[in-house]
Amino acid sequence: MCLEGLKELLGERSPKTSKTRSTVAHGLASHGSVAPKVSDDGRLTAAQVFHALNEIRPANTIVVEESPSNLADLHAAWRISEPDTFYTFASGILGWNLPAAVGIALAERDSGRNRPVIAIIGDGSFQYSVQSLWTAAQLNLPILIIVPRNDEYCILKSFAVLEETPGVPGLDIPGFDIVSIAKGYGCHAERLEDLDAIKKAAVAAWSKSRPTVLEIPISAQVPALV
Repeated sequence: MCLEGLKELLGERSPKTSKTRSTVAHGLASHGSVAPKVSDDGRLTAAQVFHALNEIRPANTIVVEESPSNLADLHAAWRISEPDTFYTFASGILGWNLPAAVGIALAERDSGRNRPVIAIIGDGSFQYSVQSLWTAAQLNLPILIIVPRNDEYCILKSFAVLEETPGVPGLDIPGFDIVSIAKGYGCHAERLEDLDAIKKAAVAAWSKSRPTVLEIPISAQVPALV
């Protein structure tokens, strides 16, 4: 009754027309160039890493993403063409994707589908649920975990630019030894800076009986949010 009365008070409304963002070949909204970027600091770019991984991953690979400052490059490089193969977080829930990847990999094994699982998580987000590595190792899950390391909370620096709040402290995060941390939890782990080595390690990861963590130093690029 209340809703019917409210409808009468509001009356009829014509829907507003809005311009929908165009889509590109990867099937997602356009976020950036499909050509891999090259840095001027000697490090790989996120785009180069994602393009390299896309070249060797099986078609049915599940990607679980939490690297927000590099999301545009991932969308440009990684075509999502199959259902139930892309997972990401909502509302900025930090640390979500690592435990989610563990659960998804476990479900894949228990269901018999056994699709490869790759988690892409920035070095900042990696710290929030890092203990999930122990669970993955104890369950012998062959997850490939890619940590693009830029030594910064780049996405928070983007928000600082957007909100005109320069000089926010605590957004530089140098000094982590991600390889040692991952090995301490029982994972296979390497720090790689060469695209061919990254592709070789990624292919090998899905045939192992434990998780593989690849720490990949990348160039820090603070993306524009608008």
